[in-house]
Formats: sequence, C-alpha cells, structure tokens
Amino acid sequence: MKLLDFNEAADFELDGSVRGVPPGVVISNGKLSAMNWSPHDGSMTLPVLTLDEEALLSNATNFLQFAENEKVLLAPHAKTPMMPGLAASLVTAGAWGATVANVQQLSALMAAGVKRIIYGSPPGGMTGCTHLAAALALFPDVDAYVFLDSVETVRALHQALRKRGGARAFGLIEVGFGRTGARDIGTAMAIRDAIIATNGAIRLAGVATYEAGAAAGSGVDYQIIFRQLFRLVADAHRSAREAVPLGEHLIITAGGSSYFDDVIDALRPVAETQGPTSLVLRSGAIFFSDDGMQQRALAAIAARSRYGSIGNAIRPVLSLWAEVVSRPEDGLAIAGFGRRDAPTDQGVPVVRRIYRDGVKVTSVDDQLPVVAKVNDQHAFISGPGVEGLLVGDILQLGISHPCTALQCWNVVYGTDDQYRVQSAFKTHFG
Repeated sequence: MKLLDFNEAADFELDGSVRGVPPGVVISNGKLSAMNWSPHDGSMTLPVLTLDEEALLSNATNFLQFAENEKVLLAPHAKTPMMPGLAASLVTAGAWGATVANVQQLSALMAAGVKRIIYGSPPGGMTGCTHLAAALALFPDVDAYVFLDSVETVRALHQALRKRGGARAFGLIEVGFGRTGARDIGTAMAIRDAIIATNGAIRLAGVATYEAGAAAGSGVDYQIIFRQLFRLVADAHRSAREAVPLGEHLIITAGGSSYFDDVIDALRPVAETQGPTSLVLRSGAIFFSDDGMQQRALAAIAARSRYGSIGNAIRPVLSLWAEVVSRPEDGLAIAGFGRRDAPTDQGVPVVRRIYRDGVKVTSVDDQLPVVAKVNDQHAFISGPGVEGLLVGDILQLGISHPCTALQCWNVVYGTDDQYRVQSAFKTHFG
C-alpha cells in the first residue's frame, strides 16, 4: 500500500481563502499536482507549511519496522497532525491502534474507521464522561481504552455508560508523576477495585502512564524519576493481573517520542514476565520529527542507548516557507511569518535554505541567518548571514515541535523531493 493515501475519500476544493492558494484560483485537491506549484518559486502565496511525503513515508516505515523488531505495539498519538486518515493508514500499515486526548479527536478518528483507540487523558467528571459515553455509543464496534486516575472518574464514566445502554469502555489504571495519574499503589488499587465494581461496563484492560510528564520540571535526574515511575507501573500492573481472570490479555501503555527507549528497556520485561501483556507505545510526533525539540530528543536517544539506528533514521518532514518582506536597516531582515504560522513554545524556526528567483542560493550555506524573535505576523531575522538577504528572497525553515506547528494550519501541502506540490491534506483540530 501507499502509506500516504490518507486524504478524505471525497475530493475538496481550495481557493484564495486558504494559505498558499493564489487569489482568484479555485482548484480541487485532486488536480493540485498538475499545477506544478512550489513554495520556493513564487507560484504560491506565502507563508505555507509543507509536508515531505517521501520523508513521512520513510519515517513511518522505519518506526513501524522498529516496533515490530522490538516486539512492541504502536498506537501513535493522533493529536500531532489530527489527520484522521493518516491514523487509519498507519493502522492499516501495522499500528495496533491510535491515541487521542479528547472527545473531538476521538470522534474524528472513529468516523475515519479506526477501531482501537487509546483515550490518553482522564475524561474528568460527569461532563466529560457524559460526552465520552455519547461518542462511544455512536460507534459500538470501537474498542476505547480510557485513562482513569481516580475513583470519582471511574464512577462518573460508569454512570454515563449506563445511561447510554450498550456503550462500553476498557479501563486503564493511569499512574504518573508531574501530570495526571495516580501517585501511589494504594490509589491505583482503589481505581482497580472501582473498575471491577462496574461489573464489566468498564473492563479492566491494563495500566497507562506518560513518562515525559514525570521528567519535565522535576529538578531531579529524570532517570531517578523514571525508576520510581516504572516501579509504580509494574506494581499497578501486578495488581491488575491479580484482579482479572487467568490468561486475560492486558496492555501497558507509555512512550511519547522522546523517551521510548527508556520505556522499552524498563517496561517490556514487565510485560513479558507478568503476561499475557503487550507494551503499547504512543509515540506520534516522531513520525514528523522537526529541526528542534524532536531532533534533539532523537539525538539523545541515539547517544545514550542501543537504539541509535532508529534515532538516526528519522528525518524532519515539515517545512515552513516565507518571503523576506523588508530590509529596514543593516543587520536586520523581516520575514512574512509569525506566531500564527509557526510555534515558538519549544524554540523558534531555523533557516534551512534560501531561494532567489526559484533557485537555491548556495553562497550562504555556511553562514545562514537566524530567527531572532517572532511576533504575530512577522519574524526578525539577524545574524552574520542576514547581510546576504534581499527583499523577495524565500526562506525554507524548519520548525521545533510538530504538534504545535500543525495546529496552526487547516491545510498542509504534500510535496515531492523537489518541493513540488502533489496534494493537500486537511487537519481536523476542531
């Protein structure tokens, strides 16, 4: 199969209200490739965000193969691109399922045909649980695995499911530090008992955690925190195993895109010795990577562990394209993009290449300018390399943090290896 066959079955139209489409043009997505558009030659309005189709396919192929080799399962977090068809395509290609963070994301993925979904956040009290149960009732053939980190949430979800008749859910005891999750084994066991008390309306299905939340901002060596967290996961899983029928299959789910190596090394032995249990990674941003946060995380994985080959195999997929719109003074250029187009929460975009009249400017490769700061619609470009910039030059930039980059865009353009537009992909952030 071609992994990138993930757009809506029905074609859709683009016009000048969509970033990238020239004024007066109305065109269907299916005819984009014939236009021979490229963001670096003036044929598109700027800024635009593009997606390298071949790089995405390569990343997906490599990470799916990595998971198979390591005997772990994947449920990639769909919040990164919110392209439900991509989530469905990854499942077709071998992923165990997909992950979501809220009811809107869940509804979008269920409508796209994804049948096994991890709901990677406690749904809250009666408000959240009522809407979650309503969504599940619409798709009774979907297996939804829900994070549960309090007895109150278990009871609220049980009540909401009962009101919806045949709606059901699989319950995951969530443990964790730094974000959501039960902090101790006593609380985890109380959650387990509350799930069992629903008499099957919520089926106890295993344990969940999010390790990056524990590592962030603790002020302690993250490996110390991880040892404590993974010990709690093992204890919670043991308590779950004691409460289910002999031979019942459970899951342990963890693993964002920054510490999946630590997760595999610590929790795969738990799954293998307290089985039958599968370890399910939820890494999602890794499929897109970036030129900042994710790149640093992958380099760290390659440096600290035996997983260097996968860390080195993943490539950045996304490019932001913007024009130099002003050279108001020496040492400064202003580019036509801002916070509405690119994230700054994990670092500002970085200049990768410069194009002039559609041709790459090679004379500046050894001294590229830098993005000094960004406001709503403009970026301030400085550094030694700025002196070679002219008004009208087009910058290709890499972003840091794909999750917050993609959410800025309703439409992302897929390109070939020459940056020629082949298709457009809708995002569904709601």
